[in-house]
Amino acid sequence: MSPPINDLPRKIHACWLGKNIGGTLGGPHEGKPGPLALSFYDPVPDGVLPNDDLDLQLVWLHHLLKTGATQVTPEILGEAWTRHVTFPYDEYAISLRNAACGLSGPARGATDNFFGECMGAAIRSEIWACVAPGNPARAAGFAWADAVNDHSGEGVWAEVFFAALQSLAFVETGTQTLLADALARLPEASEIRRAVLATVAEWDRTRDWPGVREYIIARYARTNFTHVTANVCFTILGWLAGGGDFWKSICIAVNCGYDTDCTGATLGALLGIINPEGIDNRWLAPIGEGVVVSAPIIGIEPPATLAELTSQVMELGCQLRAASPVIGEIAECRPATRDTAFFHQPVLIEHRHDYTMGFEKTPPPDKCDKTTIHGQWLRFQRESFMNKALDIVIPFYLPAPGDYAVMAWSDGDITCALDDQPVLAVPADDTRRNIYAAPSPHRAGPFRAEVRIGTGAHTLRLRLRRPQTATDCVFALADAATHQWLPGAFGAQGRVEGAPLRARTP
Repeated sequence: MSPPINDLPRKIHACWLGKNIGGTLGGPHEGKPGPLALSFYDPVPDGVLPNDDLDLQLVWLHHLLKTGATQVTPEILGEAWTRHVTFPYDEYAISLRNAACGLSGPARGATDNFFGECMGAAIRSEIWACVAPGNPARAAGFAWADAVNDHSGEGVWAEVFFAALQSLAFVETGTQTLLADALARLPEASEIRRAVLATVAEWDRTRDWPGVREYIIARYARTNFTHVTANVCFTILGWLAGGGDFWKSICIAVNCGYDTDCTGATLGALLGIINPEGIDNRWLAPIGEGVVVSAPIIGIEPPATLAELTSQVMELGCQLRAASPVIGEIAECRPATRDTAFFHQPVLIEHRHDYTMGFEKTPPPDKCDKTTIHGQWLRFQRESFMNKALDIVIPFYLPAPGDYAVMAWSDGDITCALDDQPVLAVPADDTRRNIYAAPSPHRAGPFRAEVRIGTGAHTLRLRLRRPQTATDCVFALADAATHQWLPGAFGAQGRVEGAPLRARTP
């Protein structure tokens, strides 16, 4: 049970208000590398912006209240996801694909998920803090059941961290105490734990937030702007550098760039819990007290206002009062291997003497190997390359013709052909300078090509250059209109019997 808390409705209301403000501040700037120079909304909105940071939590709220659930499990939330979420984005789309292939529970988020350590779960922590105020252990357990539906590794730990932090903030205001308690719930090996501690130390040493931002980027940023570690650190940096002042703190977090709607919304929610009076009316006036839901959320009855949202969240807290959630297994974020596979695809590996961006007049390969891959996220070590390049030839079958998106992404050079006709070629330099493009069909940028494909058997050919150490590759076939992955396009789905999840626990 959570302890009695004075002014609980006011704190919960301020949590959601801060969430809306921070998300609306950062939303128009999502994916920008920064640094930015915001001191207020730009542009000034005419109402709150819809944001997936809130949308998924409204799905949980609707489903749990409607079903009368008294426990929260990955399977219960997974059912809600399948019914009500149609986002084609990053880990959200992977979760839908994996569910369509029969995966559930922690395996749904852990299997073949390049985006397992991104921000999609970290932004859903507030509902668990609000139903377990002042009880960070319960909030963390609820957060685990949520996060494993579409994440693994640090992507799960990030939501656990924020849920614990925000829960304790209902009864504690000291920054050091709050951080110490939330970080203690993460394993010592957690990158987020180490990165937050390093961010705090660097801030204490320099008191220069732009400099600390550069420190974070140099050590923890990835080519994808939604990767979780740097964004968690930006959120904490905004809190520290802003001294808890609402507008200053959320502006600093957002001005760091990268996943700006997420950092602003999460910090806004935390600061709302700590000090509801700290939210100046000038931030409320442009957006109001309404609740807006994104179009890809279907079949729910959302609250119309923040007051209704607050009332429903408190009702859910009472409904879950007997629940005693705990943190379960958390799988590593890595490409699927045979022992964790749900996907078995025979392919041909052709070793080539040199890397060419085109397929015209390609000489015969030096050697061919038959093998089986176990997912659509592949990782090749340098020693996998006999010579300077290799081709992966992947057969697939389409039962009906249609307009499709072919996606072939790599963090190195990649060239892709469909039925030996070139469809895209992207040099490694393009990958490194574009933090927005990522292996998700809706934002793959140069790594995506729209094609008309007929019924029958086809081949996808991916050409990779030998890396200095290792290279990652993700391929997909998606619906060109909806951007959703086609779950049955490649391979045979089905988990290897008895295969355990490789897990880390605290």
